[in-house]
Amino acid sequence: MSVQAQLESAFAELCFGDEIDAQDTEAVRAWLGRHGVADADANYVLQDSVERLLVYRNLVRGNLWSAMHASIPRTMARMGPVFEEYFDRFLRERGPRTHYLRDAITELLEFCAPLWKADPRVPAYMSQLAEHEHVQIVVGSMLCADAAIEPAELELDAGLRFIEAAKLMRYDWALHLLSDDEENDEPPVEKPTVLLVYRNPQHEVRYLELSPLAAAILSETLEHGRTLRDALARACAAEGAALSAAVLGGTATLLADLAERGALLGPAKT
Repeated sequence: MSVQAQLESAFAELCFGDEIDAQDTEAVRAWLGRHGVADADANYVLQDSVERLLVYRNLVRGNLWSAMHASIPRTMARMGPVFEEYFDRFLRERGPRTHYLRDAITELLEFCAPLWKADPRVPAYMSQLAEHEHVQIVVGSMLCADAAIEPAELELDAGLRFIEAAKLMRYDWALHLLSDDEENDEPPVEKPTVLLVYRNPQHEVRYLELSPLAAAILSETLEHGRTLRDALARACAAEGAALSAAVLGGTATLLADLAERGALLGPAKT
């Protein structure tokens, strides 16, 4: 391993591992030695102020913490010190593998999901609340439709073309009804909920609660790329609904609304 690679490995532990006592020369040498840094190279590090390296550690961790708070503030507020514990554990045991703060949050949530599920201190809804909060950042970074684009007429035997910035989110709780106030810790109502989360032409992230049948239709088209005809048949079968004139009319109204919102562009290109 090159000296550069050794130092990069050491700096990763410095930033994400347990804090090192800058005044403890032996602890500093042991830290560098764990990464194969030779004594001669370690001396150069020791000649400089190790405390300045710890300032770098604090900056890195502070930036990550700020990004977390910008993305999932209510999750962090509701969990309090328990979130801090898992934040430290994520950095120590795994650490971010991406250059983007947005994706580092996704990595943390993926790391924490099974651990939170097994931790009695963490309410059962917390992972989904974190996903619900973070999806605003994810969708907000995707491409939306140009406001000047006119949606094309739909076809039964074609799929639907949605904007990139559109996702279906499925929850076991009505998380979208929670207060935005970080000080409010009222638990959500337990209710299966599907939301279409999209970014409108004005670059605002919006949420639309869907009925089970509407969610099934959009799932078949948005997620599975089926034709509108096939999606209607499959969705009705899954929900035990007859493919009636009322269903067709309701679907037409829904799709017209999505086109007006800028989430639906028209038939899928073949």
